[in-house]
Amino acid sequence: MNIPAEKNAKKMRYLFILNPVAGVGGRRGFLQMIADACNERKLKFKILFTRSRGDAKRIIEKKFDKYDIFVAVGGDGTMNEVASALAGTTGIMGLIPAGSGNALGRELGISMKPETAVLQLLNGHPISIDTGLVNGRRFMNVCGLGFDDHIARCFAKVVNRGPIPYFKVTLKEFFKYKPSTYTVDLDGKSKSYNAFVMTLANTSQYGNNAFIAPKASLTDGVLDFCALRPFGFFGALRLGFRLFNKTIDQSRFCTYYKTKSLVINGNNLNFHVDGEPVKNSDPLHISIDPLSLNIIVP
Repeated sequence: MNIPAEKNAKKMRYLFILNPVAGVGGRRGFLQMIADACNERKLKFKILFTRSRGDAKRIIEKKFDKYDIFVAVGGDGTMNEVASALAGTTGIMGLIPAGSGNALGRELGISMKPETAVLQLLNGHPISIDTGLVNGRRFMNVCGLGFDDHIARCFAKVVNRGPIPYFKVTLKEFFKYKPSTYTVDLDGKSKSYNAFVMTLANTSQYGNNAFIAPKASLTDGVLDFCALRPFGFFGALRLGFRLFNKTIDQSRFCTYYKTKSLVINGNNLNFHVDGEPVKNSDPLHISIDPLSLNIIVP
């Protein structure tokens, strides 16, 4: 999608959408820093807080004609909500990562330090990136089934966020989880998988530099499919190493390929989008929406 020339020619108007639960949401000093940076450049801006799920979408719909760049300040949930509202429009997204994984921010080279991310935002430029679709829901990072989804559900109940709590939840649930069988329909052919994890990835990583799809690109017009069959405890140790050194696609437990669309059936079709669990029993129709989101990058 091309960015309208008139939007590049004028001073941008910024609407910051903050999740107050995120790491920067309640820091008055950080809010003042946003104000100071925008005032210094004589930019029009406003800061609004979300209070419940769906608030970001409602804010964007109400304010769409009054601002040019809608900045998600928070974790993957806030990011997904803002991006989903803007995908397919002429609106431009900004991102200040303040969550647990921050896969999209890491992929785009956005700093994990909010103060630096604000400066990157105000000095950056827009590009267009792909987004994924699963049964009408958008994902910018990954759509996951199996253990992926199970951990997303467990982690959603955890009060303390971050890599260490996530690791503790993962380790606790690993020995209890039973793999599921899925049927994948691709190009008129069906194949069955007994999978511990099944992921469709737009970004190369889950977040925190854990690379589930090391060959993925945000601009290649395809999704990366990664299915991991059951691998046991010692297999998990080896896969954990591969997850962080970008070689999981080379594991003998992994089936990996690129696709524009596919359909998944099975006996456990709950899934997550960017870490947000979705209860579901319908077949999953998953596809790529090429270059559908405009976003500011450094």
